[in-house]
Formats: sequence, C-alpha cells, structure tokens
Amino acid sequence: MKNIEKFKAVSHPIPPTSKAWRIYGQGMENFGDNKQPTEIPVPEPKDDELLVRNDAIGLCFSDTKIIKFGPNHPRIKGRDLKKDPVIPGHEVALTIVKVGKNRQKDYKAGERYIIQADVRYKGTTPSYGYVLPGGLSQYGIIGREVLDGDDGSYLIPLHNQTLGYSELALVEPWGCVVAAYRIAHRHSIRDGGTLLIAGNGMDKKEWDFTALFRESTPARTILLDAEKGTQKGVRDALEGGEIEVTQGPTVKQLFEKHTGGAGFDDIIILGDAPDQLIEQAGDSLSKNGILNYMVSSPQKQVVSIDAGKVHYDVIAFIGGTGTDVNEAYTANPDYTIRGGSVLMIGAGGPMGQMHIKLAMEQEDAAKMIIATDIDDQRVETLKDKFESLAQEKGIAFHILNPNNFADPSQFRSRVLELNDGGLFEYVVCLAAIPPVIEDAASYLGDRAVLNIFAGVSKGTIVKLDVKEVATKSVRFIGSSGSSLDDMEFTLRKLERGELDTNSSVAGIAGMNDVWKGIDSVRTGSFAGKITIYPHIRDLDLVTLKELKQRFPNITPLLAKGGGWTREAEEAFLEEALDLE
Repeated sequence: MKNIEKFKAVSHPIPPTSKAWRIYGQGMENFGDNKQPTEIPVPEPKDDELLVRNDAIGLCFSDTKIIKFGPNHPRIKGRDLKKDPVIPGHEVALTIVKVGKNRQKDYKAGERYIIQADVRYKGTTPSYGYVLPGGLSQYGIIGREVLDGDDGSYLIPLHNQTLGYSELALVEPWGCVVAAYRIAHRHSIRDGGTLLIAGNGMDKKEWDFTALFRESTPARTILLDAEKGTQKGVRDALEGGEIEVTQGPTVKQLFEKHTGGAGFDDIIILGDAPDQLIEQAGDSLSKNGILNYMVSSPQKQVVSIDAGKVHYDVIAFIGGTGTDVNEAYTANPDYTIRGGSVLMIGAGGPMGQMHIKLAMEQEDAAKMIIATDIDDQRVETLKDKFESLAQEKGIAFHILNPNNFADPSQFRSRVLELNDGGLFEYVVCLAAIPPVIEDAASYLGDRAVLNIFAGVSKGTIVKLDVKEVATKSVRFIGSSGSSLDDMEFTLRKLERGELDTNSSVAGIAGMNDVWKGIDSVRTGSFAGKITIYPHIRDLDLVTLKELKQRFPNITPLLAKGGGWTREAEEAFLEEALDLE
C-alpha cells in the first residue's frame, strides 16, 4: 500500500510518542526545546474523548502573539507556562484515529474534520491552540470542551473526502476573511436591550420615534438631557417599558450605573453633540452595540474612536440627517463588496492576498482594485499572483508602493487618478496603525464601507469624521476571527470549488522546522501562508519554488503560476511522509 493510501486510511501504526511544539514562556527563546519539538506520550482517549491525528497546520500571526506575550496574553493570562506549556496551532486539518466508548455513535476512526478554535464551554472560553492543546503536535486529544461546547460541537465535518490537507487547514484563516464580508448589524434597536437616548433639543426638531419601537421594545430606556417634546415622543411611541429621565450625568456615569460596565445596546444622540459626548458614547457600547447619531448640521466633526472596539466588539456607528430616528438602522446595511471600486491598504501579506482573491472571484466582483504595500517584494508577489487573474476577469488592477512617491500628496493624487478622480466604494485597511486607518477613511465615497481588518488592540484610538456616517451614510466595520457558521460556509465553498484556499500557500515545512516557520511569520519574511506537515519529520522550511527543485515530480501538478494544489500535495506526501 502506498504511503498516502496508508495515511488516508489510518492503516499505519500509531506511535507511543508524538512530536509537539510547546510555549514555555515569553519570547522566541521559550518556544520549543532548544528550537526543536518535544516528544510527548500519545494518550489513550478517555470515554468522552477522541484521539486525532493532526494532518496539516497553517501558521498564523496570532501564534506569534502567544509567544510574544506569554503568560500576559489575554487568553492565557496568569498561566504558569513552565509547568503547563501551551501547544499552539489553530488552523488545523485533522483525522480521528481512536474514539472513546461514549463517542462511538457520533464519531468514527478515519473521519476528517476542521476545528473552530473559539471554543465556548459552560460560559468559559478555552480556545483551541491557546488554553486547549492545539494542532502543532502530531497527535492530540479532543475532549468535552470541543465536542459539547455551548454552540454544539466545534468540529466541522467534511462532505467531500477528496479535499487536501493544506487546503482544509487554511479554511480557518480564509473563514476570517469571508467573515469580514458577512458582518451584519441589527436593522432596529435591540429587543429587550438597554437604550440610551441623549439630546437637549437645541435644534428644535420634532423627532419621530414611531418606527423605532414598532418591532423592538427595550427592557430599559434612559433619556439623558431630553426636552419635554422628546420625552413625550418616546413615551407615546414606546407604550410601555421602563423609562428613566435624567439630567446632568455623563454617559460614562450612566454606563456604570445602568449596564454594570457591559455597555448600552443602543445609544441614540439627537442633534449635534459635543465631541466628548460622542466619544464617551462610543466607549460605552456593548459588544455589537450601535451608536445612532442624528445630526443637525453637515459640518465636519473629527472625534476619537476606539478602532479596537470596532474590530473586536463589532460596534457600529450609524446616523441620519432627518427626523425619523429609526431610518439610520435600515440605511446602507450591506457591507459586502458590491462591484465598483475597492482600495486595499497594506495588502501584500497573506491575509491581504486572500482579500484580493475574494474580491476578484466573488459573484459581484470588484470592477477596479488598487492594492498597496510598502514592501517591494510583496508588491512583486501581488503582481505575480493576481495580474493575470485580474486580466482574465476584466478587472482593472493596480499595485502601488506609497514609499515610491515623493510625498503622501503625490501618492493620494495617483490613487484618485486611477479611480477616475473619485472616492471609493469599499476600503479595506490591513495595517493596525492609527494614521493609516485615518488615511484609509479619507478615501470613502457616499455609502462606502471602511473595513478595519487588521488586528488593532482595544484602546487603539483613531480620529475619524463621525458625521460622515450620517451625511454620507458611510460605515466603519471590523471583525475578528470567524464563527462556526462562517467556517462551515467557507468550507462548503471550498468543497463546491468556489474557493481555492491553497492559493495563499507560499511555503511548507516539516515538524523539525516549525521554529523557523513561526519566526518567518513574526518577521513577515514570507509573502503568503506557511503550511506545516506534522508527519514529515525532516523538511526545512522551503518556498514552493525551492520545493520544486527537491521534488521535481510535483512540478506538473502545481497550479498556473506555481501555486500549491491537492494533487501536488498528494504526490509530495507520498514521497515525504514518515509513518514508521
């Protein structure tokens, strides 16, 4: 029997020990044992557990963050890594090899899965590859936290068993990109939520609350500094529910008093408001909370916004210029790329490449894409990967390095010139740098979307013209990770042939060279994803071009332009797998 056939059928022996990469503390010097993996026992699964073989793992920048912060990382804060090291790796394709007796009805040896790492179990968050041992080991245990999670099982089964291992492992990062275009905010206030309405009636508008409460009733409504006409309008439209009228306190004080620090589900500001009120309101939103700014004048108002809350808490800023307070909730609700012009800033890395490919290959593909990066090597990679695809799809595609222009104004002029002098319908910012995010927002046209995709930490403050959400109906959005539904949606697209996750692969390595792989991700020296094959013990990190020289038989099986394919992977594994 061929190596690859044994591997697929799990007809090879299961060794007594497994190679695993572990994090013992803060910094690269605490990753691995002298830059090598550790031999750990392969355990027998308990009655409620599965023993799985990790087939392929994608390396992620998030893995480097665990190493960088060690016990100070928010997901493992306080953990003694010397005594209880972390096995990272959350982009995983795995195969079940043994099943505990209580799981034999639902799971079988030989079945293949991917895993959603954001595990929630009994109200806790024991994330896979952070709290729970992850994929950077040859074998691992999947237990109740994953199988009996708060959302059900976090293992997602394949419908198409012919898929390759790398393309499956990379469903997770692709799912994060796909999720960025599946963001959906509420089309009304939260039913049963906590609502704050603030406004002093200085503009003398008669606000219309009729539609606001038509479909949703908040559990509590607080009116701050509202004049009598506004109070009556709310009471008449609400017809029940708890209402509290207050004068004088700050939004921050009300945030503590009425939400216990959890935040308001909705904050509606009536009329132009001071910067401080807007900023406190933005900071006082709950996860998935919405700030609705009903402005009185079109004058620019630049305020401080926490980009990290937009990215991680998926808060929304909406608004309007009329009197119907509900209208903003239903204006510009579509956050997908709707054809037209797209600007992608800092797009030369692995995730940026995924954004570009998705924008080119979706059903309503962008008609014009400008991608930027400050690294000439990455610029060349983008040209190699996407210029022919753009030509094939009839998409105007341009790649610019801002550093190759004499000053920022010349760069901006060129960007706008390429877009026929106009602003953009969609802007993706892949750089977690406040001035870059602020500059990205300056390219937004009417009803445009700014997708803050880069992993900006909470507390990362950016200065944005908040009134544009009302006067131009622009939207600032962001997302982190993906849900179970996002991952399954992405997996099914892969299975239907609508997505090529392998297109982002730049290099591969065996289990011996993970340290170098992680370091390459940390330094950004690879313009693409790195896939690790745990059951290849000795393969130093190589680019696909270098791999062709070592395994010339895979060359005709690579994609146009030299990209990784499941056929090339299978031929490579047949030759390189070490199953004894």
